[in-house]
Amino acid sequence: MKPRPIDPALLAPERYPATPFPAEDWAWFEAACAEFEVAVSDAQRMVLEGLYSHLVGVNEWLNLTRLTGVRDYLKFHVLDSLTALETVAEMTEPGDFCLDLGSGGGYPGLPMATWLPDRRWRLVDSRQKKVAFMQSALPLTGCADVEACAFRGREVARFQPDLAEACRLVLARAVGRADSLLPDLKALLAMNGFALLLKGPRFEADERQDLENACPAFGLELVCEQTVTLDPDDPERFLVLLAKTSDPDAKPVRRRRRRAVPE
Repeated sequence: MKPRPIDPALLAPERYPATPFPAEDWAWFEAACAEFEVAVSDAQRMVLEGLYSHLVGVNEWLNLTRLTGVRDYLKFHVLDSLTALETVAEMTEPGDFCLDLGSGGGYPGLPMATWLPDRRWRLVDSRQKKVAFMQSALPLTGCADVEACAFRGREVARFQPDLAEACRLVLARAVGRADSLLPDLKALLAMNGFALLLKGPRFEADERQDLENACPAFGLELVCEQTVTLDPDDPERFLVLLAKTSDPDAKPVRRRRRRAVPE
């Protein structure tokens, strides 16, 4: 039995009261962003306040997240997303397809679309209710070319063929084990494209070796890892960069032998 569709009127951001950030929480966020060399403008603050107000309002009945306090939102949704900003900006160009895989409530995709609005952002999740929410939130970012789509990454050729092997960069944050994502990344990434996985503190001990072992079968290569901490006392998190370097499905070219021409 299919779930009943959500009334779009219930998702409209203007339905929910604005919730400005307290000065203390915003000052903390600005200082934390400065540590990552992320510039923050007044316009971006307005966007984040709009996204937060919308999230908290809808979350009362749609159960999108357990983190609804302002500081938790800024730290674990926005700042955690923005730790990837420098890498995304370096690895992509304006107009590139950039995809947030398993976006959930829209993170890191919504902050990325806010800070890099000249990319073509696609926020993908297999759960229709999450996609319906993201579709209502997207206009708040100010990004001209951003969409939310409902499909699994490995099924992209069926549901969104224009994205199949066309993405310059795929982000994945808190979406299962790293090696389990490889079929999705293979289907989504263009040749010489990149995937950036935002992983928790157990990555090195629990997932890294399996990821490295599995990559070649999918034409992927582990390029580098970077550790980040959101607060000085927090455990380290990992930014894991992969590159699509080959096509494992490509058929080898058979060269015909030339017969010697008799003299």
